[in-house]
Amino acid sequence: MAVNSQKEVTGWVGWVYFAGLMLVIMGVFQTIAGLTALLNNQFYVVSENSLAVFNFTAWGWIHLILGVIVLSAGSAIVSGHAWGRVVGVILASLSLLANFLFVTAYPIWSIIVMVIDVLVIYALTVHGGEVKS
Repeated sequence: MAVNSQKEVTGWVGWVYFAGLMLVIMGVFQTIAGLTALLNNQFYVVSENSLAVFNFTAWGWIHLILGVIVLSAGSAIVSGHAWGRVVGVILASLSLLANFLFVTAYPIWSIIVMVIDVLVIYALTVHGGEVKS
């Protein structure tokens, strides 16, 4: 009797596509946030000593680089590449941490991105393997 090595695709595969799409959107948003911090230091209305670790220029570069990498991982997830899922979970976790530290500068935006990060991590860890099928 032959054993079918492929898992059955369930309706939950939509969560993985959701995660990939959210990573693409999040990558765009992170890039915009990074460019905003780099190009307009007066946009975020908090003093520099209120940030946890860095100044606005450093945060701008962190968000910009993270945004480009997250955008690439999201595209890989939608294409069904396994490396995209692994990188997606790692980057969503890093984005969660970065936005937690950035919450003093822009709280509503950071909280929205953190919620998306949690949903992405859930989708990729629970049903990530179904996209390849």
